[in-house]
Amino acid sequence: MNKGFIGVDLATESARALLLNESGEIVGRSNASLASVQRTDDVRLTQDPQSWLEAVGKVLSQICAIARDQSITPVAMTISATSGTFVLTDLSGVPIAPAAMYNDGRAPSPIERALVIARENNASQSVFMHVPEFVVAWLSQSRDITTDWSHGMKSGVDLHSKTWSEKSRDVARSGGFSLPEVVAPGVKIATVSQNRANQLSIPMLTIYAGMTDGCTGQISAGGAVMGSAVTTLGTTLVLKVVAEKEITGPGYYSHLLPTNRWLGGGASNLGGISLSTFLSTARSNFSLQEWDEKAVAHGPASFVTYPLVGKGERFPIASKELISLASNKPLDEIDQFRAILEGIGFAERYGYEILSSAGADTSGELTTVGGGARSAIWCAIRATILNRAVIARSGSGSDLGAAMIAMASDVGGDLAQALDAMKTSEGKIFSPNETERNILEEKYQSFVELISAFRGGNLFS
Repeated sequence: MNKGFIGVDLATESARALLLNESGEIVGRSNASLASVQRTDDVRLTQDPQSWLEAVGKVLSQICAIARDQSITPVAMTISATSGTFVLTDLSGVPIAPAAMYNDGRAPSPIERALVIARENNASQSVFMHVPEFVVAWLSQSRDITTDWSHGMKSGVDLHSKTWSEKSRDVARSGGFSLPEVVAPGVKIATVSQNRANQLSIPMLTIYAGMTDGCTGQISAGGAVMGSAVTTLGTTLVLKVVAEKEITGPGYYSHLLPTNRWLGGGASNLGGISLSTFLSTARSNFSLQEWDEKAVAHGPASFVTYPLVGKGERFPIASKELISLASNKPLDEIDQFRAILEGIGFAERYGYEILSSAGADTSGELTTVGGGARSAIWCAIRATILNRAVIARSGSGSDLGAAMIAMASDVGGDLAQALDAMKTSEGKIFSPNETERNILEEKYQSFVELISAFRGGNLFS
């Protein structure tokens, strides 16, 4: 039997499924849209959780049809989702209210939002479920609800005791809702029921506990090896490292990859949004490739900037007051474009220095994923600023990371070691540009000075 392994990623707007064969090769993909997030004036951000079930049913049916065409038998699956999104259901699993999104503003944490929802709906007895629990309960047709400690962390799971904190238990008791049992990622938590398998035309898959989308995205890029680091250059800039101990601080925190590796890092409000905002107002009508080419010809910018869009930052500077900063005015639009590329690179280096100072080993491979990994000039600039090789990979994703967990869990043994042995996509290596290294080093020191008023006592003095 040629086994297959499925990873499902439930993001904000869509569900994606990916199929790996026994050699770890991607042999199929599928996707489906989710219901739109509803926004209201009272800071509520909600979604219809029924759309999760419909989308997962659709992508599983499609991906298993692909498997049949290739004589592959899927045997296991893992679900990854956005951290902090949840739904409250009645005791039979029916939602009592729309799902609350990870950034719903009714309370500071998911568990406290659940308390608000329970009281709004006069619910005396209800069940708290993150996205994976709700979907797994539907697939398995079981009320035996289990969460992994990665999806449960922001809701109050203590990664040292590996169970719910007393504070979370107290909040749940006061709201009359139950919390799922906590298990490690990679543990078998359910099996697709015969009835659901028949309905969807899929096998009775074994379901293993997963991790959040940020963690599975890191795993897919090879970021499970101790000392490795992954920079995601998407809409925002996300940094993660694999450390032998937990690292936490303002704007950064750690997930536990069983049983002795910590995935630590933080997310910035800088990133692709900084570039897209600039390009939307630029007078020049160049293609992105032309902007890159002109940035190469231009060389280092004449000034340094922290190209924030809006007010407030999470990491590497935890400040509600931070706004876009610049040491001077740009000479022209090419100068400004180049400065933004450099500014995000400076913030990346600063972030890794923070994580290193907190005790993380960052001496391993540094991989870049996301849309920014496709920009050769940006990768080259960042390699020079960081003064280290940068590997750009295009074949990563949270659905791939989830499938890798399913495959590694099926193998058995230590999950992290099994992931170490799995192949990741080849990438292009960018090395520092020696002709620009000294000037970008000087500019980085100017960048540190530029942000000095907002750094806070917890960072570098």
